[in-house]
Amino acid sequence: MAGDLAKAVTDLIQAVRQGRGALLMGEDGVPIVQAAPVAGVDVEAVAGEYAGLLRQARALVDELQWGAPKSFSVRGASGQVVFAFAPEDLFLGVEAGPTGLRGQMRYALGRTLAQLGDL
Repeated sequence: MAGDLAKAVTDLIQAVRQGRGALLMGEDGVPIVQAAPVAGVDVEAVAGEYAGLLRQARALVDELQWGAPKSFSVRGASGQVVFAFAPEDLFLGVEAGPTGLRGQMRYALGRTLAQLGDL
């Protein structure tokens, strides 16, 4: 099963234009599975930085009674990241370069979540 998780995360990067890294992490920010084929991408740092923001986003959605949270994204001049809220307090995220397509990132995350649900 660990091999299947690693393949799913690696395939996620390849499904995204300018994909730099991807991970499945727990709510505490600790990566369960990660992949970063681009040198200099620190996936663990991304996980640690975003864990608190993702918990806050989940709490905000609950407070506003919007139902289950779906995704969280941040875009900057030199890169962007999109996280999907997965079952069991897990997050699936992908990082891409500045010309990566957020719609493509969300679509790839959805496909990977469905694939993980089948494991």
